[in-house]
Formats: sequence, C-alpha cells, structure tokens
Amino acid sequence: MTRKLDLSGCWNDVMQLFRGNRELLLSVAGVFILLPSLAFAMFVPRPQSPPDADLATIYANMQAFYEANYGWIILIGLLNGFASIVMLLLMLDRRRPNVREAMRRGLSIILPYYAMGVLSGVLTFLGSLAFILPGIYIFVKLIVAGPVMAAERVHTIIAPMRRSWALTKGNSGRILIFVLVVAVTAFFVYITSVTVFGIIIRLALEGPIAETLTMLIDAVVSMLLSVLMVCVYAGIYRQLAEPDADEIAREFA
Repeated sequence: MTRKLDLSGCWNDVMQLFRGNRELLLSVAGVFILLPSLAFAMFVPRPQSPPDADLATIYANMQAFYEANYGWIILIGLLNGFASIVMLLLMLDRRRPNVREAMRRGLSIILPYYAMGVLSGVLTFLGSLAFILPGIYIFVKLIVAGPVMAAERVHTIIAPMRRSWALTKGNSGRILIFVLVVAVTAFFVYITSVTVFGIIIRLALEGPIAETLTMLIDAVVSMLLSVLMVCVYAGIYRQLAEPDADEIAREFA
C-alpha cells in the first residue's frame, strides 16, 4: 500500500532523529567530516587569481587546483560517505548499535554502499542528459536506497535501489518539494552564518588567527548541514516505511 509523505510529520521526524542521536551523530561527523575538511582547508593552499582575472583564468586555476589535489578530494569524499553510513546505522538499525558497532558494520557494507552510490549517480547523470527532469526523477526515486541498506540489512547493490523505487511510489513530488525546501534553507543558513561570523571575526581580529577561525566556522556549519541532510534522508525513509517496514520489505521480496 502506498503511503503519502506527510511533510510536517517528516520534518518532525528529522528533528526527532537529530535530537535523539545528537551526541553520536556529532561525534561521527566530527571525526570523519569536520577534521578532514579542516585539515584540507588549512594545509592545501587555495587557488589564487588576480582581482582583474577573466573567467578563463579563474577556470584554469580551479582546474589546476583540482588536478593537483584530486586524491585528497576523493579521500575526503570517501570519509564523508563512511560517516553517512555510520550515521544512518545509528539512527535506523533496530539493534541500536553504539558507535563502535555501527562503524564495524559500516565497514562491512562500505563497498556495496559506494557501488550503489556510483550506480545511482551514473543513472541520475544519464537521466539529466535528457532535459534534466528525468535525472531529477531518478534522484528522487533512489533517495532512500542508503537508508534501506542500513535499516533493512539489504547488502546487495540493486535490491536497495528497487526497494527505494517502490517506497517512493506516488510521493516523488512531495519528496522533491521537501528536499528542495530543506536544501535551499540550509544553503541560505550556511551563507548567512559564514558571512556574518566572518565579518565579526575580521572586525575583531586580523591575520592568521582570523583566517583560521573563519575556516573553522565554515567547516563546523558545513558539518552540521551534512548531518542534517543525512537525517532528512533517514526521516523520509521512516515516514515511507515505518511502522510496517518489515512487513513491506517481506512483501516486496
């Protein structure tokens, strides 16, 4: 039976997931999201372009930056992905694992999780080549594949994607609206927070201390928003699958 996504109920669920697991989620995000981002920002020099540089020069500098640091960028992405796995397990695994247990299980499913993410990304990209909308549709239909793998212990690549496709039936528009509202709001919160705190810090301090504190604020806000988005995916899954997730999974199988 198709369940309609309750947008207000979903947001309440997102907040409940965050509040109920706040310490665990922030500890995982601090180690696997915040610290790598800070280390990269502090030790890898950003590309510098003269004030009068044209777009071609700026693009060339950015391209050179990514080519010189693609290994570190990929490593940070892998660490962030592992953090997402562990956070989903902490929130959705019915056995209520602690951080150590969630990390151990996360390592055991990391390869199918990444493979599923790559396949989902490829499908979304191919869909986007056909006037964008098919890519958006595929993204929405596969949005809870990760939570399915964490909550229902489905450790293959295709089965969580098929399950996500079934769970989101009849709710694609609602899910898209919910994710867009949260993502746009989070973006403006990020821009506003980093800008306001950056101005305050630069008015009060100067030199390397000001730059370091500004990078710290940027990294902390980015980490918090990353945790929020993982909670959003988990909340959407819970709204669509629970309280009868096990029964639906058996019927789908």
